[in-house]
Amino acid sequence: MNPLLRKRIISTAGNLLYNLFRYLLLIGVAYIALFPVIRLISASLTSPEEMLGNGGMTETSFVPDEPTFGNYKYGLSYFSYLKYAGVTLYIALGSTLFTCITCSLAGYGLGRYSFKGRALVFFAMLMMIVVPVYTAQIPLYYDMRWFNFFGIGKIIGWFTGTPLTTNLLKNYLNYFVPALFGAGLSSGIFVFLFMQFFSGMPRDLEDAAKLDGCGPWKIYLKVMLPNITPVLATVALLSMVYYWNDSFICSMSTNITNAPLMMALDLLTEGGAMGNFNEADTASRICGNWAILVMSMLPLTAIFIFCQKFFVESMDRSGIKG
Repeated sequence: MNPLLRKRIISTAGNLLYNLFRYLLLIGVAYIALFPVIRLISASLTSPEEMLGNGGMTETSFVPDEPTFGNYKYGLSYFSYLKYAGVTLYIALGSTLFTCITCSLAGYGLGRYSFKGRALVFFAMLMMIVVPVYTAQIPLYYDMRWFNFFGIGKIIGWFTGTPLTTNLLKNYLNYFVPALFGAGLSSGIFVFLFMQFFSGMPRDLEDAAKLDGCGPWKIYLKVMLPNITPVLATVALLSMVYYWNDSFICSMSTNITNAPLMMALDLLTEGGAMGNFNEADTASRICGNWAILVMSMLPLTAIFIFCQKFFVESMDRSGIKG
């Protein structure tokens, strides 16, 4: 056999095997990631009779024999989905807005300016990423339960005898206040994304704006902000996901009547006040719960589909540079 032909055959076979291995690996990873979601959707379309099987609780088939949307209707009959989803959307939108404002400002300062203490601020940002937020749950609870306006209320107490405090756990300020001051969920990661994005922008834009008489604030608002749409959309998307799925902050909340969706789902699956389980309709209630869980994923899925382009572009432009 011709050596060149042999070399070409071996090279072609190697490429085919490599591509086959790569696609099998990607399909396997995708299957592991999507299987729980597909299984949940399949279960939500399974009738209570099919779930029970022959008089006993059995596993549902991967594809229901007779798919039905009756579980969704039944789930909405005992679970106020629109109410809890509306509360969660209000919390997520407000917290996301504050997070985008504060984190973009912090990232702009770290990415474009050199100042004394910058290394210390950068270290504090890294600690926000590395240290799990659950380690600060008890101090955070005390801060939110007896919020003293960042020490001002304590100083007032020195003169009045009673510290000025308020309980933020009764409303949604326990979400908004940390986000407003750059300490919301995953704020450290968001500041890092903004910093990487701002540091990669050309200095010529900033220099030209300075020649036109723009100060730091005007440069940020008129020059920088319009050019960070991809990373802004990414941070908004991730922040919405974190606050929509949050079970950390809502676990400290005392406002159960107007609870976020995740708290309501926890009470529902535990058979609490949101569920009111009855042994007579256990199968129907379980199928209804599956349908409610699927509905809880729909808003985030729609948002991700809409923002996917910005998300991919931002991950490409704001990655760690070697």
